[in-house]
Amino acid sequence: MGSSESSRTTSAAERYNAFTHGVHRLLPTWLSWIPATWIGWAILSLTTFALDIALLSLLVHVGGVPYPVAVSIGFGVASIVNFLLNRWLNFRAEGDFAKQSGKQSVVVISNYLLWVLGFSSLLEWSGTPPEVARICAAVVEGLYMYLMMRFWVFPRRHSVLDHEGRLVD
Repeated sequence: MGSSESSRTTSAAERYNAFTHGVHRLLPTWLSWIPATWIGWAILSLTTFALDIALLSLLVHVGGVPYPVAVSIGFGVASIVNFLLNRWLNFRAEGDFAKQSGKQSVVVISNYLLWVLGFSSLLEWSGTPPEVARICAAVVEGLYMYLMMRFWVFPRRHSVLDHEGRLVD
């Protein structure tokens, strides 16, 4: 990566970090325990979830693709984009890309089997519209995905506490 390309990457990550911390400062005091990385993760996840739902709708309603195949394709594409954006912008992770992507693969596969395919297919099978089934599953998978990314895929070696003893992202 060239020098100017590297500074643009760092600059984008720093701007995103400043934005998420700015949003964090706007939270009411009773929500201040929420980490700024969760805000960043939520923004990126909602963006890639919109991609997931768009692909699902397009594949099911326009392409006539069976639901399990369509939900798998949408989830797969969105998961890859989400990992890359979170690694770069939100967690600003460095280190072994192969190790991180390997861990993320374990998280994504388990999440996919439990929540995306399993739970949403059960809902869809019971008569829930495909998009609603996927959204319901996303609510459950959200907490699982954030916690796994924050503490296992992109762990911080040294935690920093603020003057009140709260974890600082």
